[in-house]
Amino acid sequence: MLWIEKYRPRTFDEALGQEPSVRQLRSYAVGGNLPHLLVIGRSGCGKSSVLEAFSREFYPVSAVENTTVLPVSVMFSHGRAYFAEDDRFAVLYQKDKSVLSNFKYIVRWHASLKPLSAEFRLIIFDGAGDLPKDAQAALRRIMEQYSRTCRFIFVVNSMSSLIDPLRSRCVPLYFLPIDRDLMRERLLDILAAEGVSTAVSEENLEMLILGSGGDLRRALVLLELMALHGVTDLTELSETEPGTLAKAAAAACRCGNEEGARMIAENLMVEYGLSGSAVLGLIRSALRGEMTPDAALLFSDADIAMRAGSNEFLQMNAFVSSLAGMMR
Repeated sequence: MLWIEKYRPRTFDEALGQEPSVRQLRSYAVGGNLPHLLVIGRSGCGKSSVLEAFSREFYPVSAVENTTVLPVSVMFSHGRAYFAEDDRFAVLYQKDKSVLSNFKYIVRWHASLKPLSAEFRLIIFDGAGDLPKDAQAALRRIMEQYSRTCRFIFVVNSMSSLIDPLRSRCVPLYFLPIDRDLMRERLLDILAAEGVSTAVSEENLEMLILGSGGDLRRALVLLELMALHGVTDLTELSETEPGTLAKAAAAACRCGNEEGARMIAENLMVEYGLSGSAVLGLIRSALRGEMTPDAALLFSDADIAMRAGSNEFLQMNAFVSSLAGMMR
Protein backbone atom coordinates (compact mmCIF):
# COMPACT_ATOMS: atom_id res chain seq x y z
CA MET A 1 0.00 0.00 0.00
CA LEU A 2 1.27 3.46 -0.90
CA TRP A 3 2.26 5.58 2.08
CA ILE A 4 -0.17 8.36 1.11
CA GLU A 5 -2.99 5.85 1.71
CA LYS A 6 -1.42 3.91 4.56
CA TYR A 7 -0.86 7.08 6.60
CA ARG A 8 -3.92 8.99 5.47
CA PRO A 9 -5.66 10.56 8.51
CA ARG A 10 -8.74 8.57 9.52
CA THR A 11 -9.85 10.60 12.56
CA PHE A 12 -9.79 14.20 13.74
CA ASP A 13 -6.93 13.40 16.12
CA GLU A 14 -4.75 12.20 13.23
CA ALA A 15 -5.20 15.40 11.22
CA LEU A 16 -2.05 17.49 11.10
CA GLY A 17 -1.86 21.22 11.73
CA GLN A 18 -5.51 22.24 11.18
CA GLU A 19 -6.66 22.69 14.77
CA PRO A 20 -9.10 25.63 14.28
CA SER A 21 -10.98 23.96 11.42
CA VAL A 22 -10.98 20.56 13.13
CA ARG A 23 -12.26 22.16 16.33
CA GLN A 24 -15.14 23.78 14.45
CA LEU A 25 -16.04 20.57 12.61
CA ARG A 26 -15.90 18.62 15.86
CA SER A 27 -18.37 21.07 17.42
CA TYR A 28 -20.72 20.54 14.47
CA ALA A 29 -20.47 16.77 14.93
CA VAL A 30 -21.19 17.02 18.66
CA GLY A 31 -24.11 19.40 18.10
CA GLY A 32 -25.59 17.30 15.30
CA ASN A 33 -26.07 20.29 13.01
CA LEU A 34 -24.06 22.37 10.55
CA PRO A 35 -24.50 25.04 7.88
CA HIS A 36 -23.39 24.77 4.26
CA LEU A 37 -19.58 24.88 4.28
CA LEU A 38 -16.87 26.33 2.05
CA VAL A 39 -13.60 24.46 2.72
CA ILE A 40 -10.62 26.41 1.38
CA GLY A 41 -7.01 25.30 1.12
CA ARG A 42 -4.20 24.19 -1.16
CA SER A 43 -3.63 20.59 -2.23
CA GLY A 44 -2.26 18.15 0.33
CA CYS A 45 -3.24 20.02 3.49
CA GLY A 46 -5.86 17.50 4.64
CA LYS A 47 -9.20 18.88 3.43
CA SER A 48 -10.63 15.65 2.01
CA SER A 49 -9.29 13.45 4.82
CA VAL A 50 -10.73 15.70 7.53
CA LEU A 51 -14.12 15.79 5.79
CA GLU A 52 -14.15 11.99 5.62
CA ALA A 53 -13.40 11.90 9.35
CA PHE A 54 -16.15 14.46 9.93
CA SER A 55 -18.68 12.31 8.05
CA ARG A 56 -17.86 9.33 10.27
CA GLU A 57 -18.12 11.48 13.40
CA PHE A 58 -21.33 13.17 12.33
CA TYR A 59 -23.06 9.93 11.34
CA PRO A 60 -22.30 7.20 13.93
CA VAL A 61 -24.18 4.84 11.59
CA SER A 62 -24.80 5.01 7.83
CA ALA A 63 -22.00 7.52 7.16
CA VAL A 64 -21.44 6.17 3.64
CA GLU A 65 -25.15 6.14 2.82
CA ASN A 66 -25.62 9.71 4.07
CA THR A 67 -22.61 11.22 2.25
CA THR A 68 -22.19 11.77 -1.48
CA VAL A 69 -18.80 12.93 -2.80
CA LEU A 70 -18.85 14.40 -6.31
CA PRO A 71 -15.42 14.73 -8.03
CA VAL A 72 -16.26 17.88 -9.97
CA SER A 73 -13.04 18.15 -12.00
CA VAL A 74 -13.34 14.63 -13.37
CA MET A 75 -17.06 15.01 -14.03
CA PHE A 76 -16.70 18.04 -16.25
CA SER A 77 -13.43 16.99 -17.91
CA HIS A 78 -14.64 13.50 -18.90
CA GLY A 79 -18.22 14.57 -19.48
CA ARG A 80 -20.86 12.04 -20.45
CA ALA A 81 -18.41 9.14 -20.50
CA TYR A 82 -17.84 9.58 -16.77
CA PHE A 83 -21.54 9.45 -15.93
CA ALA A 84 -22.08 6.42 -18.14
CA GLU A 85 -19.14 4.45 -16.71
CA ASP A 86 -19.39 5.27 -12.99
CA ASP A 87 -21.61 2.75 -11.22
CA ARG A 88 -22.93 5.40 -8.82
CA PHE A 89 -24.34 7.57 -11.59
CA ALA A 90 -24.93 5.25 -14.56
CA VAL A 91 -28.50 4.51 -13.48
CA LEU A 92 -29.24 8.26 -13.38
CA TYR A 93 -27.41 9.14 -16.60
CA GLN A 94 -29.58 10.55 -19.39
CA LYS A 95 -27.94 10.06 -22.77
CA ASP A 96 -29.96 12.73 -24.52
CA LYS A 97 -29.06 15.42 -21.98
CA SER A 98 -26.00 17.66 -21.72
CA VAL A 99 -23.27 17.24 -19.12
CA LEU A 100 -24.66 20.20 -17.19
CA SER A 101 -28.20 18.79 -17.25
CA ASN A 102 -26.96 15.41 -16.04
CA PHE A 103 -24.95 17.07 -13.29
CA LYS A 104 -27.94 19.07 -12.04
CA TYR A 105 -30.20 16.01 -12.18
CA ILE A 106 -27.70 13.89 -10.21
CA VAL A 107 -27.21 16.59 -7.56
CA ARG A 108 -30.95 17.14 -7.21
CA TRP A 109 -31.59 13.38 -6.98
CA HIS A 110 -28.99 12.89 -4.21
CA ALA A 111 -30.16 16.01 -2.36
CA SER A 112 -33.72 14.73 -2.34
CA LEU A 113 -32.86 11.34 -0.82
CA LYS A 114 -34.22 10.78 2.67
CA PRO A 115 -31.32 10.70 5.15
CA LEU A 116 -30.87 7.55 7.23
CA SER A 117 -31.01 8.05 11.02
CA ALA A 118 -30.22 11.76 10.63
CA GLU A 119 -31.81 15.13 9.95
CA PHE A 120 -30.05 15.63 6.64
CA ARG A 121 -27.40 14.20 4.31
CA LEU A 122 -24.15 15.68 2.97
CA ILE A 123 -23.05 16.37 -0.60
CA ILE A 124 -19.33 17.19 -0.91
CA PHE A 125 -18.19 18.88 -4.11
CA ASP A 126 -14.51 17.97 -4.36
CA GLY A 127 -12.66 20.46 -6.58
CA ALA A 128 -15.67 22.79 -6.65
CA GLY A 129 -13.53 25.54 -8.15
CA ASP A 130 -13.86 23.72 -11.49
CA LEU A 131 -17.65 24.10 -11.54
CA PRO A 132 -18.79 26.16 -14.53
CA LYS A 133 -20.58 29.37 -13.59
CA ASP A 134 -23.92 28.12 -14.92
CA ALA A 135 -23.58 24.97 -12.80
CA GLN A 136 -22.86 27.14 -9.77
CA ALA A 137 -25.93 29.25 -10.46
CA ALA A 138 -28.06 26.11 -10.65
CA LEU A 139 -26.66 24.87 -7.34
CA ARG A 140 -27.82 28.04 -5.62
CA ARG A 141 -31.42 27.15 -6.41
CA ILE A 142 -30.95 23.50 -5.43
CA MET A 143 -29.45 24.56 -2.09
CA GLU A 144 -32.52 26.65 -1.35
CA GLN A 145 -34.92 23.91 -2.41
CA TYR A 146 -33.37 21.12 -0.31
CA SER A 147 -31.93 23.07 2.64
CA ARG A 148 -34.03 21.08 5.13
CA THR A 149 -32.76 17.67 4.04
CA CYS A 150 -29.26 18.30 2.68
CA ARG A 151 -26.08 20.27 3.43
CA PHE A 152 -23.58 21.19 0.73
CA ILE A 153 -19.80 21.31 1.28
CA PHE A 154 -17.68 22.99 -1.39
CA VAL A 155 -13.96 22.12 -1.41
CA VAL A 156 -11.86 24.70 -3.26
CA ASN A 157 -8.31 25.95 -3.55
CA SER A 158 -9.42 29.57 -3.67
CA MET A 159 -12.58 31.27 -2.43
CA SER A 160 -12.68 33.44 -5.56
CA SER A 161 -13.44 30.39 -7.72
CA LEU A 162 -17.07 30.36 -6.51
CA ILE A 163 -19.72 32.93 -7.34
CA ASP A 164 -20.88 35.34 -4.62
CA PRO A 165 -24.33 33.76 -4.12
CA LEU A 166 -22.73 30.42 -3.20
CA ARG A 167 -20.07 31.97 -1.00
CA SER A 168 -22.65 33.99 0.89
CA ARG A 169 -24.60 30.83 1.77
CA CYS A 170 -21.58 29.02 3.26
CA VAL A 171 -19.47 29.26 6.39
CA PRO A 172 -15.78 29.30 5.35
CA LEU A 173 -13.23 26.91 6.84
CA TYR A 174 -9.57 27.55 6.04
CA PHE A 175 -6.92 24.82 5.75
CA LEU A 176 -3.36 26.15 5.80
CA PRO A 177 -0.24 24.59 4.25
CA ILE A 178 1.34 22.18 6.71
CA ASP A 179 3.97 23.83 8.92
CA ARG A 180 7.52 22.65 8.18
CA ASP A 181 8.26 21.56 11.75
CA LEU A 182 5.04 19.57 11.97
CA MET A 183 5.77 17.99 8.60
CA ARG A 184 9.31 17.05 9.62
CA GLU A 185 8.06 15.43 12.82
CA ARG A 186 5.39 13.49 10.91
CA LEU A 187 7.80 12.28 8.22
CA LEU A 188 10.34 11.14 10.83
CA ASP A 189 7.60 9.21 12.66
CA ILE A 190 6.65 7.47 9.40
CA LEU A 191 10.25 6.55 8.63
CA ALA A 192 10.56 5.07 12.13
CA ALA A 193 7.28 3.15 11.77
CA GLU A 194 8.52 1.67 8.48
CA GLY A 195 11.87 0.71 10.02
CA VAL A 196 13.89 2.91 7.65
CA SER A 197 14.84 5.78 9.96
CA THR A 198 18.26 6.25 8.37
CA ALA A 199 17.18 5.83 4.74
CA VAL A 200 16.84 9.58 4.14
CA SER A 201 19.57 11.98 5.19
CA GLU A 202 18.75 15.12 7.14
CA GLU A 203 19.82 17.25 4.19
CA ASN A 204 17.58 15.40 1.74
CA LEU A 205 14.70 15.48 4.22
CA GLU A 206 15.04 19.24 4.49
CA MET A 207 15.11 19.60 0.70
CA LEU A 208 12.03 17.39 0.47
CA ILE A 209 10.13 19.51 2.99
CA LEU A 210 11.06 22.74 1.24
CA GLY A 211 10.16 21.31 -2.15
CA SER A 212 6.74 20.11 -1.00
CA GLY A 213 5.59 23.65 -0.20
CA GLY A 214 3.33 22.59 2.67
CA ASP A 215 1.75 19.74 0.65
CA LEU A 216 1.95 16.69 2.92
CA ARG A 217 0.64 14.34 0.24
CA ARG A 218 3.44 15.34 -2.13
CA ALA A 219 5.96 15.09 0.71
CA LEU A 220 4.88 11.51 1.44
CA VAL A 221 5.21 10.51 -2.20
CA LEU A 222 8.73 11.94 -2.32
CA LEU A 223 9.64 10.37 1.03
CA GLU A 224 8.59 6.91 -0.13
CA LEU A 225 10.57 7.28 -3.35
CA MET A 226 13.65 8.29 -1.38
CA ALA A 227 13.33 5.72 1.40
CA LEU A 228 12.28 2.64 -0.58
CA HIS A 229 13.28 3.22 -4.19
CA GLY A 230 16.78 4.60 -3.90
CA VAL A 231 16.08 8.16 -5.02
CA THR A 232 18.74 10.35 -3.44
CA ASP A 233 18.30 13.54 -5.45
CA LEU A 234 15.00 15.28 -6.07
CA THR A 235 16.06 15.97 -9.65
CA GLU A 236 15.97 12.20 -10.25
CA LEU A 237 12.20 12.25 -9.77
CA SER A 238 11.82 13.30 -13.38
CA GLU A 239 12.64 9.67 -14.17
CA THR A 240 9.56 8.41 -12.34
CA GLU A 241 6.47 7.44 -14.30
CA PRO A 242 4.86 10.92 -14.04
CA GLY A 243 8.21 12.42 -15.07
CA THR A 244 8.41 10.12 -18.07
CA LEU A 245 4.87 11.12 -19.08
CA ALA A 246 5.83 14.78 -18.72
CA LYS A 247 8.76 14.19 -21.08
CA ALA A 248 6.33 12.62 -23.54
CA ALA A 249 4.09 15.70 -23.27
CA ALA A 250 7.09 17.94 -23.95
CA ALA A 251 8.06 15.81 -26.95
CA ALA A 252 4.50 16.04 -28.28
CA CYS A 253 4.66 19.83 -28.03
CA ARG A 254 7.94 19.85 -29.97
CA CYS A 255 6.25 17.87 -32.75
CA GLY A 256 3.21 20.12 -32.75
CA ASN A 257 1.00 17.29 -31.46
CA GLU A 258 -1.16 19.53 -29.32
CA GLU A 259 -3.90 16.95 -28.76
CA GLY A 260 -1.43 14.30 -27.61
CA ALA A 261 0.24 16.68 -25.16
CA ARG A 262 -3.15 17.74 -23.81
CA MET A 263 -4.22 14.13 -23.22
CA ILE A 264 -0.98 13.34 -21.36
CA ALA A 265 -1.29 16.43 -19.16
CA GLU A 266 -4.89 15.57 -18.35
CA ASN A 267 -3.91 12.00 -17.53
CA LEU A 268 -1.32 13.25 -15.05
CA MET A 269 -3.99 15.34 -13.32
CA VAL A 270 -6.77 12.74 -13.32
CA GLU A 271 -5.02 9.38 -13.00
CA TYR A 272 -2.05 10.47 -10.87
CA GLY A 273 -3.90 13.10 -8.83
CA LEU A 274 -1.35 15.83 -9.56
CA SER A 275 -2.31 19.48 -9.35
CA GLY A 276 -1.99 21.66 -12.42
CA SER A 277 1.01 23.42 -10.86
CA ALA A 278 2.72 20.07 -10.23
CA VAL A 279 2.22 19.05 -13.88
CA LEU A 280 3.67 22.38 -14.99
CA GLY A 281 6.70 21.70 -12.81
CA LEU A 282 7.24 18.27 -14.38
CA ILE A 283 6.97 19.63 -17.91
CA ARG A 284 9.29 22.49 -17.05
CA SER A 285 11.86 19.98 -15.73
CA ALA A 286 11.47 17.96 -18.94
CA LEU A 287 12.35 21.07 -20.93
CA ARG A 288 15.42 21.93 -18.89
CA GLY A 289 18.04 23.38 -21.22
CA GLU A 290 15.45 24.48 -23.78
CA MET A 291 13.80 27.18 -21.70
CA THR A 292 13.58 30.57 -23.42
CA PRO A 293 12.43 33.83 -21.80
CA ASP A 294 9.09 33.55 -23.62
CA ALA A 295 8.61 29.96 -22.46
CA ALA A 296 9.51 30.89 -18.88
CA LEU A 297 6.91 33.66 -18.99
CA LEU A 298 4.33 31.22 -20.36
CA PHE A 299 4.97 28.78 -17.50
CA SER A 300 4.79 31.62 -14.97
CA ASP A 301 1.48 32.95 -16.31
CA ALA A 302 -0.08 29.47 -16.35
CA ASP A 303 1.06 28.77 -12.79
CA ILE A 304 -0.38 32.06 -11.54
CA ALA A 305 -3.70 31.36 -13.25
CA MET A 306 -3.94 27.89 -11.68
CA ARG A 307 -2.99 29.03 -8.18
CA ALA A 308 -5.56 31.82 -8.43
CA GLY A 309 -8.27 29.17 -8.47
CA SER A 310 -9.09 29.12 -12.18
CA ASN A 311 -10.29 25.87 -13.79
CA GLU A 312 -7.08 23.84 -13.94
CA PHE A 313 -8.13 21.76 -16.93
CA LEU A 314 -9.01 24.80 -19.03
CA GLN A 315 -5.81 26.55 -18.01
CA MET A 316 -3.74 23.45 -18.80
CA ASN A 317 -5.36 23.14 -22.24
CA ALA A 318 -4.59 26.79 -22.97
CA PHE A 319 -1.02 26.36 -21.74
CA VAL A 320 -0.38 23.23 -23.84
CA SER A 321 -1.80 24.96 -26.92
CA SER A 322 0.48 27.97 -26.41
CA LEU A 323 3.52 25.84 -25.68
CA ALA A 324 2.99 23.66 -28.74
CA GLY A 325 2.59 26.77 -30.90
CA MET A 326 5.76 28.26 -29.43
CA MET A 327 7.87 25.12 -29.97
CA ARG A 328 6.45 24.21 -33.36
